[in-house]
Amino acid sequence: MQYPATRLNKPVVAIVLSARRNLLSQSGRPMTAILTTDVNLSRVAHELGLRVEQVTSTVELLDDGNTVPFITRYRKDQTDGLNEEQIEQIRNRVTAMRLLTQRKQTILRSIESQGKLTEELRHQIERADHVRRLEDLYLPFKPKKQTLATRAIEQGLEPLAREIIDADKTIMDLDGRAADFVNEDKGIATPAEALLGAGHIVAEKFSEQAELRQRARKIFRSHGKLTSTKAKEDHKRNEQFRDYHAFSEPLNRVPPHRIMAVNRGEKAGVLRVRIETDTAEIHRMARALLVPADHPLMDFLTGCVTDAIDRLILPSLEREVRRELSEKAEMHAVEVFARNLRKLLLAPPVSGRRILAMDPGFKTGCKLAAIDEYGKPLAHAIVHIVGKEDRIAQAKGKIVELIRDHQLNTIAIGNGTACRETEQLVGTLLGGELAGTDVAYVIVNEAGASVYSTSALGREELPDCDAMQRSAISIGRRLQDPLSELVKIDPASIGVG
Repeated sequence: MQYPATRLNKPVVAIVLSARRNLLSQSGRPMTAILTTDVNLSRVAHELGLRVEQVTSTVELLDDGNTVPFITRYRKDQTDGLNEEQIEQIRNRVTAMRLLTQRKQTILRSIESQGKLTEELRHQIERADHVRRLEDLYLPFKPKKQTLATRAIEQGLEPLAREIIDADKTIMDLDGRAADFVNEDKGIATPAEALLGAGHIVAEKFSEQAELRQRARKIFRSHGKLTSTKAKEDHKRNEQFRDYHAFSEPLNRVPPHRIMAVNRGEKAGVLRVRIETDTAEIHRMARALLVPADHPLMDFLTGCVTDAIDRLILPSLEREVRRELSEKAEMHAVEVFARNLRKLLLAPPVSGRRILAMDPGFKTGCKLAAIDEYGKPLAHAIVHIVGKEDRIAQAKGKIVELIRDHQLNTIAIGNGTACRETEQLVGTLLGGELAGTDVAYVIVNEAGASVYSTSALGREELPDCDAMQRSAISIGRRLQDPLSELVKIDPASIGVG
């Protein structure tokens, strides 16, 4: 996202965004909106342990369209030697603050267009330092889909709900007052239905209180546990997720890989995943916050609080926490995969070795490919490493023949099916027919070799070989030069997760 260039030349930098609009209400009267929020770069500097001048200069350079590599290499004099990681951190933090600022402006405009923006609410929105707090403040004014409360409002029950909350003297006779709202044309046939609709309105208003949601969120997270149980009988799938049939772990201790595992089980339909917490404590807190001790309709309001917690707040918080846990786990997984991929791609090459590549297999046999020190295929064969003695003897003879005819000195064995059996056969040869030679063997990760063997690139590179031969050649080449061979394979098939 591009932002306009801004000259930042003060220790505490405030980017004041002002918008003045003449909005016409339905009555035709103009309204003027003045929206003001601040982005304080001294806070960014404090969070990152940098000087404000460094942050200010970096933001100026970024706003002028300069890239991180350019600033790192050619503008060290202006940033006082910041490295690329520090510049990335500044960019990400300032971008997040600006996005928060933009969201504040949108919310302020939305609330003001409804004619409900007070000075106190404006100050609360402008002081909000997290998007979660901001959305909590906006919730009562956010356009809603059809709910039980909106239906009750359409039926004209909002005045009754307001009188109940304010303990108006007209509701001392609650049933009598509810009877005044009976209207069969609007679907209210009895006073009980009127009270039910009013209760829905009260419950929704309670659920939209930012302070209540903030306190409930704190209890929910501190006492919450991620749990999973078996959802259905599926022997194959249930065996795969057997560790999670009766799983429970506190939210602050559950590791990312378990979060992803229960998510997969839930998506497969074999696990039922929930977050359990101390709901009793949340109910006690909500009653103390929302129900005055001297309210004449304490029991009615208590029922509304219970409905607000159980039907509206707890499901919302559970979705919020599940989403955050999943995002955190996915980010961690990406970091792990990136680290593993980097190590795999940067594995040191085994140069100057003539390779006998072996792609193990039972039914289709073990595919052999002899390649020279430059990766050029020299010969190929298929042998069977299990079965009758004569077949195994033929396999041994073919392996020795290829090694001697082409002066091969390294055996690369793929780590797939039949790898251990192939390794045992090679070990027998090194202690027997090949004893005294400089031949050695190594186990090679064959992930993605089959994908390469059937790809357009594989066919173009080795047009005279079939798919099984290409797979063996790929195994040998990735030992000689891992990076050059692995870049030919789709990243999702390389085998780092």
